[in-house]
Amino acid sequence: VLDLDSGEYYEIESGIPEVAAVGQGGLLDVAVHPEYAEGEAWVYLTYAAESDEGGEYATHLGRGRLNIEERALEAFEVLLVAEPFDSNNGHFGSRMVFDQENRLYVTVGDRRDRDQAQDLTNYWGTTVRLEDDGSVPSDNPFVDDDDAHDEIYTYGHRNVQGMAVHPETGDIWQNEHGERDGDEINIIDQPGGNYGWPIATHSREYIGGQPIGDLPEERDDVVNPIYYWDGTQYDDGQEGFAPSGLAFLDGDLFMGNLPYEYLGQFKLEGAERESVTVREERRILGGYGRIRDVRRHPETDDLYVLVDSPDAPVLRVQME
Repeated sequence: VLDLDSGEYYEIESGIPEVAAVGQGGLLDVAVHPEYAEGEAWVYLTYAAESDEGGEYATHLGRGRLNIEERALEAFEVLLVAEPFDSNNGHFGSRMVFDQENRLYVTVGDRRDRDQAQDLTNYWGTTVRLEDDGSVPSDNPFVDDDDAHDEIYTYGHRNVQGMAVHPETGDIWQNEHGERDGDEINIIDQPGGNYGWPIATHSREYIGGQPIGDLPEERDDVVNPIYYWDGTQYDDGQEGFAPSGLAFLDGDLFMGNLPYEYLGQFKLEGAERESVTVREERRILGGYGRIRDVRRHPETDDLYVLVDSPDAPVLRVQME
């Protein structure tokens, strides 16, 4: 826990679930209940955890009540296990946000088995939507479908690493990794929508560079991204964006960049799917390392940026 007033850190010493720090797995995301200050002292975690038999892993979602005085997470309960378990240790996701009705959205990666993102009988490559207690909203798109998990809200995602609520529209925005190029910015405004991976994408194979699937705009059965990287954006050798973390501030969109190690500031025009345009990108905070996450302070509008490194600093940015 970071005390923003003093700048001091302290550890939660008990109640944290056992986390599998393997490959891309580990403690993935942390979120607090929107009504935390009104007594809903729930802290939500997504994390990779090992199966009881050992050697296989899955993305987990759980919550506990934070007791700051005791530095403990109490009454921790697992709300969802994104089965199946698998020995692969990549593409766990995961990001969490609450919408304006206190419903919780959680992303799950495709676990490096791309075709599974089109299979609704597992959770891989999906965004799930839950009530704050882990129950399934009655209006989730697949609650009456025996061949799909009730928790799934959208599917056809590769590995979403950034998610935020647009401050004007209340829409959920995500960024998503492609392979070579094919990174995307999406609005999650289509319940039950297929967001394309891997049947419709601007990605190319890591080896050989061949196209993967069709282009999204060539199909009417997938939801198109509002912005994507197709290899034409940069003339300095940068390939795609490889995003992580996402936040809105003063009409701009901020996203962490992993391989090229900077924070991207994107100028937006419009907010609705039909009108939004991404106009330009500015690179800031270069030289600090891989930008893993970015969050906006709701009162001061400062940006807090987490760097992915062994001595990971938290940076505070004040925009002029």
